[in-house]
Amino acid sequence: MGLKEIKIRMQAIKKTASITQAMHNIALSKIKRSQELLSNTQSFVNKLEDILKYASRNLEEPNRIVMKTESNKKLFILVTSDRGLAGSYHNQLFKAFLDEIKDLKPNEYRIFVLGKKGFYFAQKRNLPMINAEVIFNRDDLSTTYFRHYAKIIKDAFMEAMIDEVILFHNHFVNTGTQIVKKETVLPLVFETETKYSEPYIYDTKPEIVLDQVTNIYIESSIFKALADAKLSEHASRMIAMKNATDNANEIVERLHLMYHRARQQEITSEIIDVINGSNV
Repeated sequence: MGLKEIKIRMQAIKKTASITQAMHNIALSKIKRSQELLSNTQSFVNKLEDILKYASRNLEEPNRIVMKTESNKKLFILVTSDRGLAGSYHNQLFKAFLDEIKDLKPNEYRIFVLGKKGFYFAQKRNLPMINAEVIFNRDDLSTTYFRHYAKIIKDAFMEAMIDEVILFHNHFVNTGTQIVKKETVLPLVFETETKYSEPYIYDTKPEIVLDQVTNIYIESSIFKALADAKLSEHASRMIAMKNATDNANEIVERLHLMYHRARQQEITSEIIDVINGSNV
């Protein structure tokens, strides 16, 4: 490789490194805001769960929302991103999801996909999706993008068109670790007991409270999964872009060494030619 080619390659890799460094900084700046959003959303969902637990324990008649039944048909809500360049963020999610559905027949489940990457993943594999077009997963999260879907999901569950609703998304553990999380939204299953300091006072019957709060709970659970997945995405992209920048800088250092060696060799050859010419 000549001096000119080495120099051009170094300049190209330096530009790439500057881009990956900028993407790292952007992802880092978004992490704190995403952490605050997830924390606030988690607190809200926890309070909804307390209300639903109390209401479910005061029902006069059995209610499908809190009944464990044999799951003949599942609805998976798969939360993905719109963009790549996030390391193993999507690979681990898609691998875990395919392992989850590998023993299910196509008529035993449906998929509601949030995010462009997940939509094309499911479309490519001809998986049974319920949304016919992409539902974008933007950085500025808002419930308005999927609010009407939450009501459709609840109505389909109450009419026994589906028996179980499961959220599938990446979960933020820490900056360097994100794991795939699977959680059941419907039916409502409360594994931990809650100690109530004061009983809730309802203006209406527990059945009505359960019905109305469940709408908000489904919507909030999806939003919490989106916030969790978005935080995981930013953390994964930050690590991936840092690794890419470090690798690019390492290559530039090697090219610098190659450049100086080639330049030294060229100078030495010129000196030898001059000496040989003077001896003639």
